[in-house]
Amino acid sequence: MLNLIKLTRPLAASLATGALLLFGFNAHVQASDYKNTRAYKDAFACGKESLEADPSGNSAVSYCIGNSHDPSKVELQAFKDAVASAKGSATRRAANSR
Repeated sequence: MLNLIKLTRPLAASLATGALLLFGFNAHVQASDYKNTRAYKDAFACGKESLEADPSGNSAVSYCIGNSHDPSKVELQAFKDAVASAKGSATRRAANSR
């Protein structure tokens, strides 16, 4: 019985370590690919559209989602990116017109 415990502990520890490493790698891969998701693309497009109605970018979430659901982290990032993109293109247009 004692030998069985000595054998299973390292096996369990290595399985747990492998699982943690796998989950960490999977989270890294997902984090880098979030811009390719449908949720991000739809939220980004809607965020750009909402900027036509309100150029300040303060109402993108309410314009696009309303009270239908709480926005995910991916959707919130898409709205932020849409505002940053619009402000960056406005700055470039102003610099080119000088």
